[in-house]
Amino acid sequence: MSTKAVLFDAGGTLVTMDPGIFGDLVEPILGERAEPDRMLAAHYHAMAAIADNTHLLEGGSGVWWPWWLAQFLQFSGLVPHPDAVAALATSHGIWRLPLPGAVEGVAAVAAAGYQVAVVSNADGKVSDDLEAAGFGHLFDTIIDSSVVGVSKPDPAIFAFALEALGVEAADAWYVGDSRVFDLGGAKAAGLAEFVLVDPIGLQDGYQPRVAEIGELLELLGDQE
Repeated sequence: MSTKAVLFDAGGTLVTMDPGIFGDLVEPILGERAEPDRMLAAHYHAMAAIADNTHLLEGGSGVWWPWWLAQFLQFSGLVPHPDAVAALATSHGIWRLPLPGAVEGVAAVAAAGYQVAVVSNADGKVSDDLEAAGFGHLFDTIIDSSVVGVSKPDPAIFAFALEALGVEAADAWYVGDSRVFDLGGAKAAGLAEFVLVDPIGLQDGYQPRVAEIGELLELLGDQE
Protein backbone atom coordinates (compact mmCIF):
# COMPACT_ATOMS: atom_id res chain seq x y z
CA MET A 1 0.00 0.00 0.00
CA SER A 2 1.28 3.48 -0.80
CA THR A 3 -0.22 5.13 2.27
CA LYS A 4 1.89 4.27 5.30
CA ALA A 5 0.59 6.52 8.06
CA VAL A 6 -2.59 8.22 9.21
CA LEU A 7 -2.31 11.32 11.35
CA PHE A 8 -5.24 12.50 13.44
CA ASP A 9 -6.33 15.77 14.97
CA ALA A 10 -7.58 15.36 18.55
CA GLY A 11 -10.40 17.73 19.57
CA GLY A 12 -13.49 17.27 17.41
CA THR A 13 -11.88 14.32 15.65
CA LEU A 14 -11.09 11.78 18.37
CA VAL A 15 -12.43 13.48 21.50
CA THR A 16 -14.80 16.24 22.49
CA MET A 17 -15.46 18.21 25.66
CA ASP A 18 -16.73 16.09 28.53
CA PRO A 19 -20.17 17.56 29.36
CA GLY A 20 -19.81 16.84 33.07
CA ILE A 21 -16.42 18.50 33.44
CA PHE A 22 -17.54 21.37 31.21
CA GLY A 23 -20.72 21.84 33.21
CA ASP A 24 -18.86 21.88 36.52
CA LEU A 25 -16.68 24.65 35.15
CA VAL A 26 -19.31 26.96 33.62
CA GLU A 27 -22.35 26.39 35.84
CA PRO A 28 -20.99 28.47 38.76
CA ILE A 29 -20.54 31.34 36.29
CA LEU A 30 -23.60 30.99 34.05
CA GLY A 31 -26.03 29.28 36.40
CA GLU A 32 -26.79 26.52 33.91
CA ARG A 33 -25.30 23.61 32.01
CA ALA A 34 -25.49 22.68 28.33
CA GLU A 35 -27.18 19.61 26.89
CA PRO A 36 -24.54 17.09 25.70
CA ASP A 37 -26.03 16.68 22.22
CA ARG A 38 -26.17 20.42 21.75
CA MET A 39 -22.56 20.73 22.90
CA LEU A 40 -21.45 18.19 20.32
CA ALA A 41 -23.16 20.03 17.48
CA ALA A 42 -21.88 23.37 18.78
CA HIS A 43 -18.28 22.28 18.27
CA TYR A 44 -18.74 21.80 14.53
CA HIS A 45 -20.84 24.93 14.12
CA ALA A 46 -18.09 26.93 15.83
CA MET A 47 -15.49 25.35 13.55
CA ALA A 48 -17.56 26.34 10.52
CA ALA A 49 -17.87 29.87 11.92
CA ILE A 50 -14.12 30.36 12.21
CA ALA A 51 -13.71 29.10 8.66
CA ASP A 52 -15.75 32.15 7.65
CA ASN A 53 -13.62 34.45 9.83
CA THR A 54 -10.05 33.44 9.03
CA HIS A 55 -8.82 37.01 9.59
CA LEU A 56 -8.91 36.17 13.31
CA LEU A 57 -5.92 33.88 12.88
CA GLU A 58 -3.76 36.92 12.19
CA GLY A 59 -4.04 37.86 15.87
CA GLY A 60 -2.78 34.46 17.05
CA SER A 61 -4.37 32.06 19.52
CA GLY A 62 -4.92 34.87 22.01
CA VAL A 63 -7.51 36.25 19.59
CA TRP A 64 -9.07 33.34 17.76
CA TRP A 65 -9.28 30.89 20.69
CA PRO A 66 -11.45 33.10 22.98
CA TRP A 67 -13.56 34.00 19.93
CA TRP A 68 -14.06 30.32 19.13
CA LEU A 69 -15.00 29.53 22.74
CA ALA A 70 -17.57 32.33 22.76
CA GLN A 71 -19.06 30.91 19.58
CA PHE A 72 -19.09 27.45 21.14
CA LEU A 73 -20.94 28.70 24.22
CA GLN A 74 -23.49 30.50 22.10
CA PHE A 75 -24.11 27.52 19.82
CA SER A 76 -24.45 25.39 22.98
CA GLY A 77 -27.34 27.60 24.08
CA LEU A 78 -25.35 29.38 26.77
CA VAL A 79 -24.42 33.01 27.30
CA PRO A 80 -20.86 33.69 26.04
CA HIS A 81 -19.96 35.53 29.24
CA PRO A 82 -16.32 36.72 29.30
CA ASP A 83 -15.72 34.98 32.64
CA ALA A 84 -16.90 31.66 31.20
CA VAL A 85 -14.72 32.16 28.12
CA ALA A 86 -11.71 32.94 30.32
CA ALA A 87 -12.34 29.89 32.52
CA LEU A 88 -12.51 27.62 29.48
CA ALA A 89 -9.47 29.20 27.84
CA THR A 90 -7.26 28.41 30.86
CA SER A 91 -8.73 25.04 31.78
CA HIS A 92 -7.15 21.61 31.34
CA GLY A 93 -8.57 18.09 31.17
CA ILE A 94 -11.89 18.91 29.50
CA TRP A 95 -11.27 17.19 26.14
CA ARG A 96 -11.64 13.64 27.44
CA LEU A 97 -14.87 12.26 25.98
CA PRO A 98 -14.15 9.90 23.07
CA LEU A 99 -16.29 10.48 20.02
CA PRO A 100 -18.42 7.51 18.91
CA GLY A 101 -16.35 4.88 17.13
CA ALA A 102 -13.09 6.80 17.55
CA VAL A 103 -11.14 4.38 19.77
CA GLU A 104 -12.28 1.37 17.76
CA GLY A 105 -11.64 3.19 14.48
CA VAL A 106 -8.05 4.11 15.33
CA ALA A 107 -7.41 0.58 16.57
CA ALA A 108 -8.71 -0.84 13.30
CA VAL A 109 -6.49 1.46 11.23
CA ALA A 110 -3.45 0.47 13.30
CA ALA A 111 -4.33 -3.23 13.07
CA ALA A 112 -4.50 -2.91 9.28
CA GLY A 113 -0.81 -2.00 9.25
CA TYR A 114 -0.84 1.78 9.15
CA GLN A 115 1.20 3.84 11.56
CA VAL A 116 -1.04 6.18 13.53
CA ALA A 117 -0.20 9.51 15.14
CA VAL A 118 -1.81 12.64 16.55
CA VAL A 119 -1.00 16.19 15.49
CA SER A 120 -3.00 18.57 17.66
CA ASN A 121 -3.26 22.21 18.62
CA ALA A 122 -3.40 21.58 22.34
CA ASP A 123 -2.40 22.74 25.80
CA GLY A 124 0.49 20.40 26.53
CA LYS A 125 -1.82 17.75 27.98
CA VAL A 126 -3.21 16.05 24.89
CA SER A 127 -1.42 12.77 25.65
CA ASP A 128 -3.03 12.67 29.09
CA ASP A 129 -6.44 13.53 27.67
CA LEU A 130 -6.26 10.80 25.03
CA GLU A 131 -5.20 8.21 27.56
CA ALA A 132 -8.06 9.24 29.86
CA ALA A 133 -10.43 8.93 26.90
CA GLY A 134 -9.44 5.29 26.38
CA PHE A 135 -6.93 5.48 23.55
CA GLY A 136 -4.19 4.01 25.73
CA HIS A 137 -1.00 3.49 23.78
CA LEU A 138 -2.56 3.19 20.33
CA PHE A 139 -0.51 5.99 18.80
CA ASP A 140 3.04 5.70 17.54
CA THR A 141 3.64 9.36 18.34
CA ILE A 142 1.65 12.34 19.64
CA ILE A 143 2.55 15.89 18.64
CA ASP A 144 1.16 18.64 20.89
CA SER A 145 1.53 22.20 19.62
CA SER A 146 2.29 23.56 23.09
CA VAL A 147 5.17 21.11 23.41
CA VAL A 148 6.77 21.62 19.98
CA GLY A 149 6.07 25.36 19.78
CA VAL A 150 4.22 25.52 16.47
CA SER A 151 0.49 25.28 15.73
CA LYS A 152 -1.70 24.38 12.77
CA PRO A 153 -2.28 25.66 10.15
CA ASP A 154 1.52 26.13 10.10
CA PRO A 155 2.65 23.07 8.11
CA ALA A 156 5.84 22.82 10.18
CA ILE A 157 3.98 20.99 12.96
CA PHE A 158 3.41 17.99 10.69
CA ALA A 159 7.16 17.54 10.17
CA PHE A 160 7.55 16.46 13.80
CA ALA A 161 5.14 13.57 13.30
CA LEU A 162 6.48 12.56 9.91
CA GLU A 163 10.06 12.48 11.21
CA ALA A 164 9.05 10.43 14.26
CA LEU A 165 7.26 7.93 12.03
CA GLY A 166 9.94 7.88 9.36
CA VAL A 167 7.52 8.52 6.50
CA GLU A 168 7.25 11.12 3.76
CA ALA A 169 4.36 13.58 3.58
CA ALA A 170 3.21 11.97 0.33
CA ASP A 171 2.73 8.68 2.19
CA ALA A 172 0.51 10.08 4.94
CA TRP A 173 -3.12 11.10 5.39
CA TYR A 174 -4.48 13.60 7.88
CA VAL A 175 -7.90 13.38 9.52
CA GLY A 176 -9.47 16.40 11.21
CA ASP A 177 -12.57 18.50 11.75
CA SER A 178 -11.40 21.95 10.62
CA ARG A 179 -11.12 23.29 7.09
CA VAL A 180 -8.93 26.09 8.45
CA PHE A 181 -6.47 24.47 10.84
CA ASP A 182 -6.50 20.87 9.61
CA LEU A 183 -7.15 21.02 5.87
CA GLY A 184 -5.07 24.16 5.45
CA GLY A 185 -2.12 22.78 7.40
CA ALA A 186 -2.19 19.32 5.85
CA LYS A 187 -2.31 20.62 2.30
CA ALA A 188 0.50 23.11 2.98
CA ALA A 189 2.57 20.27 4.43
CA GLY A 190 2.07 18.18 1.29
CA LEU A 191 0.19 15.30 2.87
CA ALA A 192 -1.39 12.93 0.40
CA GLU A 193 -5.00 13.31 1.56
CA PHE A 194 -7.15 15.14 4.08
CA VAL A 195 -10.33 13.54 5.44
CA LEU A 196 -12.89 15.78 7.13
CA VAL A 197 -14.73 14.52 10.21
CA ASP A 198 -18.30 15.79 9.95
CA PRO A 199 -20.68 13.90 12.28
CA ILE A 200 -23.59 16.33 11.89
CA GLY A 201 -23.50 16.67 8.10
CA LEU A 202 -22.54 20.31 8.15
CA GLN A 203 -20.03 20.10 5.28
CA ASP A 204 -21.92 18.21 2.60
CA GLY A 205 -19.89 19.79 -0.17
CA TYR A 206 -16.53 18.47 1.02
CA GLN A 207 -15.06 15.09 0.07
CA PRO A 208 -13.63 12.87 1.36
CA ARG A 209 -15.36 13.06 4.71
CA VAL A 210 -16.57 10.65 7.39
CA ALA A 211 -19.19 10.88 10.09
CA GLU A 212 -16.93 9.02 12.51
CA ILE A 213 -13.47 7.45 12.59
CA GLY A 214 -14.98 3.98 12.29
CA GLU A 215 -15.61 4.74 8.59
CA LEU A 216 -12.00 5.59 7.86
CA LEU A 217 -10.55 2.13 7.21
CA GLU A 218 -12.98 1.49 4.37
CA LEU A 219 -12.09 4.85 2.86
CA LEU A 220 -8.40 4.02 3.05
CA GLY A 221 -9.02 0.71 1.31
CA ASP A 222 -11.05 2.35 -1.45
CA GLN A 223 -8.28 4.77 -2.33
CA GLU A 224 -5.24 2.53 -2.08
